[in-house]
Amino acid sequence: MKLIIILLLFTGLFASHDIHHINKELSHLELSEQQNKKIKKLLQEFRMELKDFRDYKKAIEDKRKKLFTKDILNIEQLNKLNNELYKKTNEIEIKLLNSIHLILNKKQRSKFIYYFNEWKVK
Repeated sequence: MKLIIILLLFTGLFASHDIHHINKELSHLELSEQQNKKIKKLLQEFRMELKDFRDYKKAIEDKRKKLFTKDILNIEQLNKLNNELYKKTNEIEIKLLNSIHLILNKKQRSKFIYYFNEWKVK
């Protein structure tokens, strides 16, 4: 009985991972060979940009923590840091989505929006 429960748990975990992986790699869009090459190049560039963003985000978060530990919280500075982080996040996300939009046809874009939130920059 325990073995069956363990197998069901593992099957569920792997199934969830596979679905997420398939959606993120865009195979459900049935890309042409040319589209696939363009998307692959775009995602390679995006990974590099995302790595830089994560470093930037960590630096902003460290500054926010430092602000919070002071005797008086500087709301203006905290707001400025939050806005900088939002601005950078938004720029990267818009650039990525615009690039993907230009590569996909109308039917593919309609399928893409089903998983739209998975492409948010975090």
